[in-house]
Amino acid sequence: MNTDVEKNKKITVSDIAAAAGVSPATVSRVLNRQGIVKDETSRRVMEAVKRLGYPFKEPPLPPSVSPPGELIVMTLPSLSNPFYDAIIKGARTSIMRHGHSLLVHEGHINQGTIEPFLKMIRQNKIAGLITLNHIDTLFLKKLANAILLVQCCEYNEGMELPYVSIDDVSAARYAVEHLIAQKCRRIAFINAPLRYKYARHRLEGYLQALKEAGLPIVNDYIVQLPEIDSDLATSAALQLLSLPSPPDGIFVISDVYGAAVLRACHLSGCKVPDQVAVVGFDNLEMAKILIPSLTSVNQPKTQLGFMAAEALIEKLADKHGPNKKILLETELIVRESSSL
Repeated sequence: MNTDVEKNKKITVSDIAAAAGVSPATVSRVLNRQGIVKDETSRRVMEAVKRLGYPFKEPPLPPSVSPPGELIVMTLPSLSNPFYDAIIKGARTSIMRHGHSLLVHEGHINQGTIEPFLKMIRQNKIAGLITLNHIDTLFLKKLANAILLVQCCEYNEGMELPYVSIDDVSAARYAVEHLIAQKCRRIAFINAPLRYKYARHRLEGYLQALKEAGLPIVNDYIVQLPEIDSDLATSAALQLLSLPSPPDGIFVISDVYGAAVLRACHLSGCKVPDQVAVVGFDNLEMAKILIPSLTSVNQPKTQLGFMAAEALIEKLADKHGPNKKILLETELIVRESSSL
């Protein structure tokens, strides 16, 4: 008596071809996913396979074939800030590597923009979001409820969301310690608005370095600017240099500010680094070509973007996976503006 297995073994590709009304070569192409076969023909072949009881295991997709790519959005406050260029490049490298596409959105996320932004996400079937903006907790919660997201650089300390950033406190502290090592004793600080996490943390690092060195904290030396603007920074630096006891060291939270300080020194006839040493932040390309070249804290910008995208793609694959919180290392690049 024949068993079912023995019956199955007797079924051949030719039997399937005859049952489906196609050639054996067409059956082979359907079963092995080789070549182009019309949907209707493939359906008839597979129906014949099932009807005849042919033992068939669907082959895996070849390595070159992947599911259709998804669209990922990166939102940032301004495309005019060169700091974001390398971050976008790093994110795009990761996203394209996984077969997805990147859409860059410029603009702040606030009361007036949150609903149009959420509508754009829904209408375009966005798979995930990378945020570089400062976003108030209320609006960040709305985003997190609507879409998987990863914060990059700027992150909300009070929410349980994944992020990739740097340790701004230690980076700022090390920058100020460098100025102290250059015998600076009256160190000024030009900062961004304190609504930004990085501004609060860099202020904390600045204050820590002064306290640890036993140097006084002088309120006149701490400047809070409302935005990243070179003209405002130039004016602030000129005011600092005109004080009765001007600073002999200036630490700023961006190289855009750093370039403005060097210009202010030039306009006021103050020699750098002989009379005042200057340290910037971000290590943008401009830092190398300024005269004098600008000492700056290097952020691993490309790596920040790449790892933020990788963290998001991991969340897309496992929505219930852990929320990664990654802080990358920084490095102080010493150049002419602070090297005595």
